[in-house]
Amino acid sequence: MIDSGFPKRAIHLDFHTMPSAYDLGEGFDPEEFAWTLHEAHVDYITVFAHCNIGFAYYPTTIGTVHPALKTDMLGGMVEACHKLGIKVTAYFNAGLDQDHAADHREWCKVDQQGKVINIAEMSNFNRQMCRNTSYREHLISMIDEMVDNYSIDGLFLDCFTNTPCYGSECLDRMRALGMDVKDPAQVTQYAIMANHEFCDEVTRNVRDRVGDSIFLFYNGMPYRSQPTHLEIEVLPTGGWGYDFLPFAIRYARSLNKPYFTMTGRFLRDWGDFGGLRTVPSLAYDHYYSLANGGTCSVGDHLHPVGKLTSAVYDLIGSVYSEVEKLEEWTYESKPQADILVLEPWLGDKWIPADWSPQIDSGGWDSINTIKGVSRMLSELKQQFDITDGSVDFSAYKVLVLPDATTLTDDLRIRVKAFLDSGGSVVCSGYGGFVTDRTKFTLAPESVIYQGKEPFSPIYFTVEPEVSEGVPDMPAAVYLQGAAVQAGDDTQVLASVIQPYDNFGKWDWNHEYFYTPPEKQTGRPAVVQTGNIIYISFPIFAGYYAYAVPAHKTLFKNLLTRLLPDPLIKVTGMPSFGQVTTAYSKQGDRLVHLLCYCPETRGMAQVIEEPICLRNVEVQLKKDEKTITRAYLAPSRESIPFTDEGEYLSVIVPEVNGYQMVVFEKEASDFRP
Repeated sequence: MIDSGFPKRAIHLDFHTMPSAYDLGEGFDPEEFAWTLHEAHVDYITVFAHCNIGFAYYPTTIGTVHPALKTDMLGGMVEACHKLGIKVTAYFNAGLDQDHAADHREWCKVDQQGKVINIAEMSNFNRQMCRNTSYREHLISMIDEMVDNYSIDGLFLDCFTNTPCYGSECLDRMRALGMDVKDPAQVTQYAIMANHEFCDEVTRNVRDRVGDSIFLFYNGMPYRSQPTHLEIEVLPTGGWGYDFLPFAIRYARSLNKPYFTMTGRFLRDWGDFGGLRTVPSLAYDHYYSLANGGTCSVGDHLHPVGKLTSAVYDLIGSVYSEVEKLEEWTYESKPQADILVLEPWLGDKWIPADWSPQIDSGGWDSINTIKGVSRMLSELKQQFDITDGSVDFSAYKVLVLPDATTLTDDLRIRVKAFLDSGGSVVCSGYGGFVTDRTKFTLAPESVIYQGKEPFSPIYFTVEPEVSEGVPDMPAAVYLQGAAVQAGDDTQVLASVIQPYDNFGKWDWNHEYFYTPPEKQTGRPAVVQTGNIIYISFPIFAGYYAYAVPAHKTLFKNLLTRLLPDPLIKVTGMPSFGQVTTAYSKQGDRLVHLLCYCPETRGMAQVIEEPICLRNVEVQLKKDEKTITRAYLAPSRESIPFTDEGEYLSVIVPEVNGYQMVVFEKEASDFRP
């Protein structure tokens, strides 16, 4: 019998197979296929129905069957996996269909020059399908056919992009809606709207056929709009890097939807048939997901002959067997946080590895800001969520408005209410400004905007109240932010020092390469007014770009003023160590300690072995529950804990890459 709950250990199996694969499926044995998954501790798999090339792997009467297909591979996989209790989701590419694009140029998106194919930049995305043409009916008919004929548990539609289309169908529809087809922003907005309309139609159609229990995921659509769950695609060695998951997962976990982290076994990107990661590398991704309340998925690509590669599933099985031992505590756990980072643009965008919002910013208004704040807070062992504004601010103690988080009237009212109720706010750069960046809206009398920072670089010096650990010298700032003055009754915590000349200045004789600090500008770099701290420069994008130690130390000191009693205090872990805390579904408190260090080798980032630590001290802030013992999981080995007033303290004897500590509540304290 198949478990009705959310998947715990998934596989995403690509099968984009060129027409030259003459031996397609010759080694495919459905029972062997399913048993390999079962032995690797897999409970859910996304398999192929319709691939990027446009081929189907079942006997469709609507689409195009792969020319070498001799058996119903989809049907065989569904039946065999179900016998072993493995859920099956069917994959359809809804944006790429190379064979149909060649046969039906009228089904393709058309660019502004009237082209449907970009031969100069050949890739699997050189033609994209327009779902406002009759391709829409073709694709939906294929989905209906597949859903009617196979007992699938889910549907995964891939490759939704916001690439505008200038085909006649799209332009006619835009005109009918009163939109300006000459305005690129409106054409893009229409593409976004059309994507949502198509997904809504598919969702209604599928649920009318099979009910509401089916899993649905539209890859490329915003996290917030997904109807049943989230799949965080992140191949750290395939272009995403190791700074993507920390922010994406803290955003995902704020949306109150189940999710799994879809990493990959590949060394490079999808379709890397010969690349295999190390056990510690794959384990790190999964432990990170478990620590943040998620479950696990691994991307693979089936060889055309149809046999799963033993070495791949030996790797996956070795990691999934350890993951399974932890699920008693981690499955459906709820992460804790006392800091909330606000980034409204996350709600409307898909966030692939290289995406940046298109804002006139001077170069730092990008996804690097959110990566920077995530990295800094993680290194400081702070517990934080990231939101697009859809969560209740009152559940947190500190709200961070990083670098470019300007406020609409609605958000300003909500932030003000948070401040009035006793919360604290940290802003940087243009964070906390009105949307046109002309005024610091949270306290315009205390932080008086004078324009963009005119000097580059600038330097700052700190006051004694925030000087702990900051070098006693002017510290450099390499990215320009705002120039402000402090109002009356506003405490200056750091001041701006200008250089002799701006870097790169040309006087027709010299380019000014050497720009030492000259003198005080009379302007603040950091001010505090009540429970608001404002930093004039983009400290988070700057930290992501340059990793200035003084920036992190300054932020730590500022945060301590607002949050002297964080959820977790840890000593004995390096800066790259990760710490998260959560409640298990039984009500016990969990502390996850991860210590892996992605190393840059040449041009690649790798994790080859875990870092082993000893005698790590963890202090967990107490709540209303009575704790009866502390132990290590999954071994259940008890460790002593002490009550130190506001905190419970333990010494974790060893962290070999990963260790979970369980603070067990008294049975009578259980609250579901």
